[in-house]
Amino acid sequence: MLNFWRFDQSDAALGRLLEGSYDPLLVLLSVGLACFAGITALLLADRIIASGRTPSRFWWLVGAVPMGCGIWAMHFTGMLAFRVEGASGMTYAPGLTFISLMPAVVGSAAALYFIAHSDSGGRRLQWCALLLAGGIGTMHYTGMEAMRMPGLRYDFPLFVLSLVVAHLLALMALRVRFGMRRLLPLTPYTTSIVAGLVFGFAVAGMHYTAMSASSFYEMPQSATAATLLSDTTLATAVGGLAMLILAMSMLASWMNRRMESRRRIELERLAHTDSLTGLPNRLPFQLRLTQALSEADAKGSQIAVLFLDLDDFKTINDSLGHAIGDRVLQICASRLRDSLRADDAVARFGGDEFVFLVHHINSVEDAEGSAKRLLQRLDAPIRLDDRKLHVSGSIGLSFYPQDGETAEDLIQAADTAMYQAKRERLRYFLFDRALSDQARERVRLISDLRDAMHNDQLHFYYQPWVEFPSRRWAGLEALARWMHPTEGAISPDTFIPLAERHGLLLQFEEWALRRTCRQARDWLDMRFDFGRISVNVSAHQFARWDFVDELRGVLYETGLPGTRLELEITESSLMVDHPTVLQRLERIRELGVTFAVDDFGTGYSSLNYLKTLPLDKLKIDATFAKGIPQDSKDMAIVRAVVEMGTSLGFSVVVEGIEREEQYEGLLVLGCSYGQGCLFSRPLPSGSVEAANASVQPLVCD
Repeated sequence: MLNFWRFDQSDAALGRLLEGSYDPLLVLLSVGLACFAGITALLLADRIIASGRTPSRFWWLVGAVPMGCGIWAMHFTGMLAFRVEGASGMTYAPGLTFISLMPAVVGSAAALYFIAHSDSGGRRLQWCALLLAGGIGTMHYTGMEAMRMPGLRYDFPLFVLSLVVAHLLALMALRVRFGMRRLLPLTPYTTSIVAGLVFGFAVAGMHYTAMSASSFYEMPQSATAATLLSDTTLATAVGGLAMLILAMSMLASWMNRRMESRRRIELERLAHTDSLTGLPNRLPFQLRLTQALSEADAKGSQIAVLFLDLDDFKTINDSLGHAIGDRVLQICASRLRDSLRADDAVARFGGDEFVFLVHHINSVEDAEGSAKRLLQRLDAPIRLDDRKLHVSGSIGLSFYPQDGETAEDLIQAADTAMYQAKRERLRYFLFDRALSDQARERVRLISDLRDAMHNDQLHFYYQPWVEFPSRRWAGLEALARWMHPTEGAISPDTFIPLAERHGLLLQFEEWALRRTCRQARDWLDMRFDFGRISVNVSAHQFARWDFVDELRGVLYETGLPGTRLELEITESSLMVDHPTVLQRLERIRELGVTFAVDDFGTGYSSLNYLKTLPLDKLKIDATFAKGIPQDSKDMAIVRAVVEMGTSLGFSVVVEGIEREEQYEGLLVLGCSYGQGCLFSRPLPSGSVEAANASVQPLVCD
């Protein structure tokens, strides 16, 4: 289309150079059209992307049409603003005039395609800017060729500069679009407006730079029969496209308002509803409870708040996976919701916690009846695929007005009562004022426990297990101790349940595993042969999908050979999802680590099941050692476990040996290993090596 002779300004046929001028108002209008088109296109792109539906990802073409039309309208509005001395009006070839619209639409489509795919990488952005600049430049010079001006010539350096300007300004506009949100706290709507303005000025900058490269010379006009567009016809076409842009802008504005409205409704719903169960969350429940308190106060009636926590839900979640855990929560939520009367309310407070508002309480028995009804509904088995799961719960109850005057007080009181129900292994528990002091003490201890691991208040003591009858040490068990700065020694029976309930158990166990392995490595470096060192692993920690990788990382970090480490696992950890447990045990065995079943005999496992797992040791719980040798039943249980365990290839260790007669009785039963204060109390790390050298039996206090 573009003939290279237009760069030749030495043509003898050229007459005098004609002067050109601009109508300032039409120039402003042309820039405004370009900016308006850029803003409209970006707003449409934002709405299309925000719709979230897969097909609409390709609707960037919808934005390309108004943007391309805006570029085209800007160019010809600029041409309408331009007057050449001695020319009464410019005329245009209709074919080329409308063909020039295509490059503008194609370049705009390329730009919006990149924006819709939100890839702001440097090379991709350069290509986008190049395509957009190419579209603008092609549109401009094709539109110039549509003019019936034989004397049109171009200054080559300015011609090249106009294309460079188009590319740089297009690149700047795209960088604004992608980078502004990271630099300034602007909304997407504001960013699109600013980027659209930059797009408009990019188009205008290219146009008027290109016009400065144009020179118009007087030349004889050749006769032509072609139908030409006059300024009036062109103005009509430009006006029509401007109306199209306006209509698209109104569409973008309508889409924006609709999407914002839908977003506000969705955000409000999310703010008040639990996304997993569909139950109300904490905020609407507290508002409803506050309203119920006002109504109860006016009528002189009572209401009850019930706080329910599912028992051992973390074991299900960690061992069977979060997908199964979520389905269990959904089923439980549905059952709990269906158990309520029409004017009562339930909310999920997070995790496996649910809170209930019960109106019209005439007596404590009424509230207890509600609690029993809820627990009964939970007790029904849950069938998921080929699994049959049993879920139970613990409930705490508080009453208005005797247990609190505000919604927060009643919820806290019910939570405290629920915690007491768990401690005493009751199905439900009524709040007692005496529990408030315990709750405050619990909050304080939790805060202190968070700091204890970092302030060197948590320590490990080590208790050996010994071979019979030599009493030679065979290994050490790591036992956590908390030396509180004001409370003194705090038993693990106190702080371990606290850590589990408040989400600190996994953090503590990770710290414990790393600390134990580091201490064992230090002893090896001191050439102290302690045998194996064992550390307790909870069901939650063992069930974590990344536990094996975590264990491998700790062994690598500390340099401890896996053959020196033994993990003590409870029976309950092994009684879920046999294929998964078996695979996890085998992966850990590949590291050289061995396994002991801790507190054997207190759970619900069987040797028939355990024999299928790659285990090494059974540790008989201390409760069975207390009656030896006087209690014939304890003697029979220990003998049976020792004989069966040994025949299946397990080492058997009896815990809690404190007296010499216990030791003698266990020898008669054929036990090979024992652990207890008779052989050694738990020792700090600095005393272990010396105590091993003496190997003197001790008498427990």
